[in-house]
Amino acid sequence: MKLLLRFTLCCTFALTALAEPRSTPLSPPERAELLHRLEALRAKFPSMEANFSEQRGSHLLKKPVTSNGTIAFQSPNKFRREVTGANPSLTVSDGRHLWIYYPNFKEAEEYTLGQRAMFDDALAAITAGLNFGHVETFYNIEAARESGGYLMVLTPKKGNLKRVLAQLSVFLDNDLNVTRTDLTLPKGDHIVTAYSNPRHTPLAESTFEFGAAPGVHVTHPLGK
Repeated sequence: MKLLLRFTLCCTFALTALAEPRSTPLSPPERAELLHRLEALRAKFPSMEANFSEQRGSHLLKKPVTSNGTIAFQSPNKFRREVTGANPSLTVSDGRHLWIYYPNFKEAEEYTLGQRAMFDDALAAITAGLNFGHVETFYNIEAARESGGYLMVLTPKKGNLKRVLAQLSVFLDNDLNVTRTDLTLPKGDHIVTAYSNPRHTPLAESTFEFGAAPGVHVTHPLGK
């Protein structure tokens, strides 16, 4: 479970309540149409890359922790998230393996997907919350029209996912680009992420590959 929480902290997004005065809830047919538009956009542009700025707030912290970096996705299951600055990290998956690399410590963790159903489900659910692939498999969905775009509030259906996250809210602009997200964790902590400069351009396969450099200590927490 600690592993799933760590991964969740690597792949997060920004929340607001549907009760906000500027929000107009979508009817079920309108929500279905929005999901259809998102699916069509993903089919047209299977790759996406953007910059992000993230604030992590916790009852254990006196002030939020801020980080910046880039994130990239390629449908259906490849992604890369790179944090820059004083405490850099890299999380990358080619759909078969997931790597988490900490350059300052010269340490990397490798996870082989397909070995732990709960881990695979959580990974697929969090990815779905970003690219909306099979999103209804994992979440109950509420949606609203907002000034300048849409808000989608996702709450997990499955018990194992509820242990990892309480709610995931995603803000979209009128072009259906993700602009902000908020991940609410089970104990009430929030991770708010703002996205900028989205690019729907083809990405090289090497974007989602990782090779440990000489001197990097590699561990396999789930076994080889």
